[in-house]
Amino acid sequence: MVRAEAKRKKTHGNPSNTADETSKTSRVSDLTAELNEHVFQGRIFDARVTALKLKSLRNEQRDAAEVDVELISEVLDQADHVDQLLHDLHSDDGWTLAKESKGVTVHYRREAGTSIHTIRAQTQFHNFEPKDFTKLCSLFVETECMPKWFPGGVMKKADVLSWHSKYSKVIQLHISLDLLPFLSSRDAIVYGNGYHLPAQNAFLIRSKSTQEDTCRYCEIPKAAKGIVRMDTESIFFVQLLQKDVISFKMIGRDDLKLKYIPAPLLNHISQGHLPYELMRTVKRTIKNFEGSVWDKKMKERVDYYKEIEDKVHVQLEKWDKEGTNGASDRLGYGAKVSKKPEPSAKRSKSILLSVVV
Repeated sequence: MVRAEAKRKKTHGNPSNTADETSKTSRVSDLTAELNEHVFQGRIFDARVTALKLKSLRNEQRDAAEVDVELISEVLDQADHVDQLLHDLHSDDGWTLAKESKGVTVHYRREAGTSIHTIRAQTQFHNFEPKDFTKLCSLFVETECMPKWFPGGVMKKADVLSWHSKYSKVIQLHISLDLLPFLSSRDAIVYGNGYHLPAQNAFLIRSKSTQEDTCRYCEIPKAAKGIVRMDTESIFFVQLLQKDVISFKMIGRDDLKLKYIPAPLLNHISQGHLPYELMRTVKRTIKNFEGSVWDKKMKERVDYYKEIEDKVHVQLEKWDKEGTNGASDRLGYGAKVSKKPEPSAKRSKSILLSVVV
């Protein structure tokens, strides 16, 4: 009680201390609002800077109950993870070349504790227009529509359980392998996060499954009877390299929990047909975009997609002022523009996006 009274006199009896505490409280409130806005807009590295400021203030003001410690920890963990993902996307450390054909390069990587390989595939799209960047992003934003373009017809349904910020969702994926009808269907509960990366002129979309039965954003449904809950992780990276060039990269690892199918066979399939089919499907969807379900979704969410397209125009205007065609040599992470193929009689010039060959 004596200590409590002494503390009261120390903080409330001295006007300068009271003003200082009020200033700190106001600073915490301002930084918290700033952090929430960065998180909502998917600006993960800006969010990290603000989170570190809040963490420092909390260390100075240990009774600052208004500081969201859980959010700060989540932001710092996500920012570190995105740093690692960018390294994995652009560095060849630990990766083995599996195949390179038709402008698509595929690598694989062995992971500790599992016989299932992680796969990385990359390509570039030329003859780009600003809206094409937005179209490409829409394939991943409109989660419910993913089964319509996802290769192999294995994804039957995608339910959004929570859309708690502009680029963050919790999703339930429903998977079925029609070629193997004797296998039970699969599902996955996936955290999906999108990040705007201005320094790389890019958006990164990351989804990772969880086996937890609770979530801070929504209720997690139990797997239905006879359904196997699988593990999956995917990273999609869309980057503006030059005025008319988009880089598209992906990393994926899917553990379907298939006990009776050898891992080497699954790895062979994932390193061969699937990455190429995914790239072809993306290209075909963008080419036939007009009147599609994604075209309709973009018209329904005009402001949402206009904001993404405006970011592209800002960068293009910046390059115009600099008198350059792009900044790929200054983006870091090994960003390089592949040589555009010469047109041939077999290649239609009307195709807006063409995979580099």
